[in-house]
Amino acid sequence: MSVGGESRRAYWDTRLRDHWGPEGVGSLPYGRRFNRWRYRARERVFRRLVRRLALAPERIDVVDIGCGTGFYLDLWRGLGVHSLSGLDISEFAIGRLAAEYPEATLYRADIGLASPLPDEAFDLVTAFDVLVHLVDDEAYRRALGSLHRALRPGGWLLYSDSFFHGPSRRHEHYWKGRSLDEAAAALRECGFELLERVPMSVLMAAPTDTRHPDRNERIWNALTWPARRSDRAGGIAGAVLYPFELLLTSTLRESPAIEIAVCRRPESCG
Repeated sequence: MSVGGESRRAYWDTRLRDHWGPEGVGSLPYGRRFNRWRYRARERVFRRLVRRLALAPERIDVVDIGCGTGFYLDLWRGLGVHSLSGLDISEFAIGRLAAEYPEATLYRADIGLASPLPDEAFDLVTAFDVLVHLVDDEAYRRALGSLHRALRPGGWLLYSDSFFHGPSRRHEHYWKGRSLDEAAAALRECGFELLERVPMSVLMAAPTDTRHPDRNERIWNALTWPARRSDRAGGIAGAVLYPFELLLTSTLRESPAIEIAVCRRPESCG
C-alpha cells in the first residue's frame, strides 16, 4: 500500500467496509473478540482521564480525529458534550457515521494533507491511533499544526503514540512510532505544551518501549499467538488480560506499549 493520500483512503474504505467493528480500527490480526476486550479497557482509561482532567463535558466542543467506527464519538456523546464533531479519511466511515450520529458534524479528510476544521472551534481534540499512520514527518507536523489551529486558546489535545525513550521506530510504510524527544519537539514547534503522558495499553499491545524491545516483542507475539489463530482464543485471552490491564493502566506512570499524551494550547502566546 502506498503512503499517498488516495491509497490511504482506499485502504481504510476497504478495511472498514469489511471489518465494521473493533478489529477494523484496532489490531486486525487479533480478531473481533480480543479487540472488544481491548477497547473495553480503553473505555475505562478514557473515562478515568476525563475525570482526572476535571472536564465539564456539557460545556465543551469536541472533535475526534480518525473517528473510524465511532467508538470515541459514542463515548463523547454519552458524556453529553456541548457539540460533537468527527474527522476520518474514509468516505465509507463518514457515510455510515452520518446515519448513526446525525447530531455530529463530520468531515472527510486526510489530516496529514489538509484540514477542513474551522479555526479555534473546539475545546478538545482526540486523535487516538491516528498520527502513528503519518510516517512522513512533514505530514505529522502538518497535522499537529492543523489541530493547534482548530483549538481555542487553552484547549486540549489528547493523542496516542509509543513515545519511545530510544529512537523512533518505523514499520514498513504505514506505521511510525515517534520517540518522546521527536514528539515533544514537534509539539513545541506547533505551539503545544506537553503536560503529561498516561498509559493507554500495557498488556494488550506489544511491549516495544523496553530495554530489550525486540526480545520482549517476540515473547509477547509468542504468548498471544493463539489469539491470532482463533477468534474464540482471542476472546479468552482478552478476558484473562482485562483485569490486569485495568490495574496496570491505573497504577503505572509509563507504559511499555502505548501512551496518551495530554497536551494543551496555551491561553496566550505571552
